[in-house]
Amino acid sequence: MGDRLSAGGSHGGERTDFSRRTLLRLSVAGASAVTLASLDGSRGPYLGLGRAAGPSTTLDETIILGDLRSPRHVYRRLTTGAGRAMVTREDLATGMAGRRKRRQGLLSFGHLTDLHVVDASSPGRTAFLWQYYEFENGFPASGRFRPQDLLTVHVLDAMVRKMNTVGRGPLSGRPLDLVVSTGDNADGRGTNEWLAVINVMNGRPASAHVAGGEYQGPQDHAWAPEALRTTVWHPDPEPEGTTPDDWKRSYGYPDVPGLLATAIQPVLAAGSSVPWYTGFGNHDELDHGSAAPTSAHSRLVDRLSVGDSMPLALPAGMSPQRFWKELNDSGPVATDQLLASMPARKVRACAQRRAFTKSEFISALFDNPGPHGPAGHGFTAENVANDTTYYTFAMAKGVTGIMLDTTDPYGSAGGYMDRSQIDWLSKQLDGLSSRSYSSRGKKRSSDTEDQLVIIFSHHPSVSFPGSIESSSSSHDSNIDRTGIIDLLSEYPNVILWVNGHQHRNKVWPHASKHYDGGFWEVNTAAHIDYPQQSRTIEVLDNKDGTLSIVATLLDHSDPTSVAYDGPRSLSSLAALSLELAMNRPGLDLESKVGQATDQNVELLVKKPFGTNDQSII
Repeated sequence: MGDRLSAGGSHGGERTDFSRRTLLRLSVAGASAVTLASLDGSRGPYLGLGRAAGPSTTLDETIILGDLRSPRHVYRRLTTGAGRAMVTREDLATGMAGRRKRRQGLLSFGHLTDLHVVDASSPGRTAFLWQYYEFENGFPASGRFRPQDLLTVHVLDAMVRKMNTVGRGPLSGRPLDLVVSTGDNADGRGTNEWLAVINVMNGRPASAHVAGGEYQGPQDHAWAPEALRTTVWHPDPEPEGTTPDDWKRSYGYPDVPGLLATAIQPVLAAGSSVPWYTGFGNHDELDHGSAAPTSAHSRLVDRLSVGDSMPLALPAGMSPQRFWKELNDSGPVATDQLLASMPARKVRACAQRRAFTKSEFISALFDNPGPHGPAGHGFTAENVANDTTYYTFAMAKGVTGIMLDTTDPYGSAGGYMDRSQIDWLSKQLDGLSSRSYSSRGKKRSSDTEDQLVIIFSHHPSVSFPGSIESSSSSHDSNIDRTGIIDLLSEYPNVILWVNGHQHRNKVWPHASKHYDGGFWEVNTAAHIDYPQQSRTIEVLDNKDGTLSIVATLLDHSDPTSVAYDGPRSLSSLAALSLELAMNRPGLDLESKVGQATDQNVELLVKKPFGTNDQSII
């Protein structure tokens, strides 16, 4: 825990050393505000909150695209639409009449996922590569440019504020017991990005912009090759004589003067009003979410992130394929020569952009419990000792959560679990279930005290390989899509699996082969991409041999608060992020927000125990 880590970069030509704990404490543990103050010249200035978000949930009202901003382009302003009704799904159990009068709320929690807080000016984003991908009417991978990348801290703060305002399960009325995030917290795995997430959740001043001074990056109007310049949306108006970028010229994205200067100001975050827990996503594990730790890709990202050089293009005549080949074949000296041959701009270096390790990720949580905790935000001393990122936690009386780590440490964006974690999961489930089944359907019984079990992970079942042979991991995961579903289906006490990663809303039923019932899988959309939603999730005992799992979507902002000119607020910037994301060229809105059966849903499931007295607790 106290080993010294070296963070490169050029701060006045000196090399700065940080111990793991020193770096994390410097940036978070009460010193976060000091750090921001030293960079920005004061404890602020902080943006005002502005207009609060509208109706409580999407049951009341939703956000839709409204009028065209200009008749010459497809870009539309945001407006409000009708609420989305609750849909009852009886794939796994049949609802009985009168349950709404009988039922009792057992648990109510908030689900956040894929926060992707971004340091939008980090050289480690390898923005110079964006120009070599065709600007097309398609939804790009998460490693590519997004116009809303500047505003990820604002969106997270707005979503936390909205969760606080809602405060309870819409159907049960039970106050929220906790909030759970299922990973991809830091988009670029930068220490500063992760610390910004912690600060927002704990209600401290937060910013991913830690390099100081004005924004320096691909969205300003400093010189860049024309192919790169036109690929990126520039919020400030173009200098005289400069043609607009493709986002403005072809699609009608607006000028938002002063946005770069405003967006990098620290946010005085509200913080979660209830205990919060978190998990580990592939963007927390791997550079750009998929680069193997020993790969040339990862070495390049780590090197550029803390340095003072931002490459702008490949060497003349070099293709991306040749670039990666040369980088893969290069040693340190040859890599230096390759980077030196690339056109680049000088930027302020920042050691806090250094990629965090898994143990640092966990240590920061222990160092910063925040006002509502818990210590470690789910992680335990065992996680620290074993460098693991999976754990169990009490959610409410009679309900236990199990957070899995489904990231592939060898370099793949897909779902992955090694044998040791699979064995650990089986042991935890055995300890929470008096009844279970073998893989062949043989019933097993014990005198264990029963608990309802909710599984959490970053990846959904569909992100696991279809078979071990088809896995994209460089190591066999020992479990595939069918394997993980079958394992969970051996335990009737498992009623729900909650996850993210897909950046969309989706719900799947999983019927067991061994008993009459099964479990539900609920996938929630990302904060960084449309629809930028989260969920409240309730578990209710219907007192008739069934449970209802009620998932309700939340929008974070008032769509009418978007401002291109004049004073801006936290609320208006978060709403602007959603408008920018919703107008993504070629975006299939329905595929991301989901069908009605994936949105506001009541999911019926058999009650696994306690049916004699019609009560679980």
